[in-house]
Amino acid sequence: MSTMAPKSALFFKGRPGDPRLGDFVSFTRADAIVKSKKPTISLLGAPDDLGVRLNKGRPGAKDGPDALRESFYKFALPDDPNFEKIRLLDVGNIAVCDDIVKNHSQAYSASEFVCATGSALIAIGGGHDYAAPHLLGAFSGLSKISKRRRFGIINVDPHLDVRPLENNLPHSGTPFRQILESGIVKGRNLVEFGARLGRNSKHHFRYCESMKVQVAGFEQIRRSNNSALKFKSYLKNLGRTSDHIGVTIDLDSCCDLDGASAAAVIGFSAWELCQFAYLAGTYKKVCILELAELAPSLDASGRSARIAAEVAFHFLLGFLRR
Repeated sequence: MSTMAPKSALFFKGRPGDPRLGDFVSFTRADAIVKSKKPTISLLGAPDDLGVRLNKGRPGAKDGPDALRESFYKFALPDDPNFEKIRLLDVGNIAVCDDIVKNHSQAYSASEFVCATGSALIAIGGGHDYAAPHLLGAFSGLSKISKRRRFGIINVDPHLDVRPLENNLPHSGTPFRQILESGIVKGRNLVEFGARLGRNSKHHFRYCESMKVQVAGFEQIRRSNNSALKFKSYLKNLGRTSDHIGVTIDLDSCCDLDGASAAAVIGFSAWELCQFAYLAGTYKKVCILELAELAPSLDASGRSARIAAEVAFHFLLGFLRR
């Protein structure tokens, strides 16, 4: 298994006295990462929206990884002495074909390779169906280097994504049923953060209830008047029963962007998503941040990709505080 290098033009270069992340990042294949004493963050892309199309969603997320990179690598280097002490890698994109099962296998292996080196991972979709291989692959990698193997997940998403497989194939509505039924993550260690009434079948709510999943409804979070504090509370509580945590953010949870597979009318603001990502970055138990369903072709302004890049950048800023 190997990954493909992004186009060199995506690695934005700064000017003398004004370096950018594109100057700082290094490319290496996922299966060729060398362990380092330096804290490491690695970016991995899954340029595929077959799962979205199988779930009757709007295509376009196949272009998400490179669109995020194009904005992300333009950021100035953080003015933080800890930044020089970390390693930022880009492990490229998985190779994709018209077989979703093979594509998921590639994403699983790449995530496993990265996390087995102790690197934190920013995984960029692609459809949210990749939450299953990204998160399970990351947890498998961590199992190779850690004796502590209790895993937890926070899914920031208006959708529960616990549909059963159709024709024995996964799609963007199935990942958390797949994860739960794998047995790797217990129901009580899955938080569905921001689930919307009217966006999920009562049968899917009942399924989550039967599996003891923690469902923090969007309306409930809004009544708290402090979504970041609510997110932090769930993150800390999850840390009591989990040794390693994955955070996945479906960009259709954000009401400030149009370029998502199922763009929201009501949802979290871009700033709220940045706060969630920052908090996840600060927390040592968080091993992976996934950003799913960025569909740049559905937003001619490019705003959606810039928002996604801001979210990734805030995870990096939080990571520096560990």
